[in-house]
Amino acid sequence: MDIGDVLVRRKLLLIGHFVLTSGKTSPYYIDLRKFPSFPEFLSVVDEAVVKVKDLGFDFIVGIATGGVPFASFLACKLGLPMGYVRLEKKGYGTDKLVEAEISGRNVLLVDDVTTTGGSLEKAIIEITNGGGKVVGALTIVDREEGATERLRKLGVEFRTVFKISDILRSLSNKLNENERKIIEDYLGGVK
Repeated sequence: MDIGDVLVRRKLLLIGHFVLTSGKTSPYYIDLRKFPSFPEFLSVVDEAVVKVKDLGFDFIVGIATGGVPFASFLACKLGLPMGYVRLEKKGYGTDKLVEAEISGRNVLLVDDVTTTGGSLEKAIIEITNGGGKVVGALTIVDREEGATERLRKLGVEFRTVFKISDILRSLSNKLNENERKIIEDYLGGVK
């Protein structure tokens, strides 16, 4: 599957001015929240299964909100239980961040897009505090802005289905010259 083509055709790769969860500003945004609406998502789930089958997990936790559908599809595909983690308390109800019974479980943590890995790190801390052990983290797209190094320091194996550098290469004839240059200049500045 040509993920770059899918992202452009489905309008999941946007060019403009965006503020990311990390607080950084970016000239592009990958909006995968709508991705489960399209049949290509199932192929991504299949590719993800291959990427993580050796990690030895028995529970899947998605990061709300983008990682929850991904976690759900993976859990169904693998026949495993799943839950999710919020990055901020709701302020009502049980006010829990981790919505899962994870004590004693080996957890695969999943999200849709990763930039610096800050959201993954917060989730890892919450899962650990809840008695679970994160044995690996998986995202659909790694924006390649520090997540790999951050998770390595935490001792967590990081896997990704796609890297932004590979996506950009596949888009060489689908973005106009100005769009490609804006993204390449941005990526050159963050490495």
